[in-house]
Amino acid sequence: MSKIKKFISDMKKELDRIRWCKGKNLLKNVIVTIVFMIFFALFFLVIEYIVSLINKIDFSKIVERINDLL
Repeated sequence: MSKIKKFISDMKKELDRIRWCKGKNLLKNVIVTIVFMIFFALFFLVIEYIVSLINKIDFSKIVERINDLL
């Protein structure tokens, strides 16, 4: 039980040492984080859409046409 009390005491000491962001700085960081999340969500959505379009292409017809030309 004493180990648990020491652990909790040490945790409180460490939490007191942390320098938390102030209001404006925190708001700025939250906005930047949200903007990056939206950007990457849209980026991966576009990539997924492009890949799905590529998967719909019937390459066998293209290969046949190339072979006919050769």
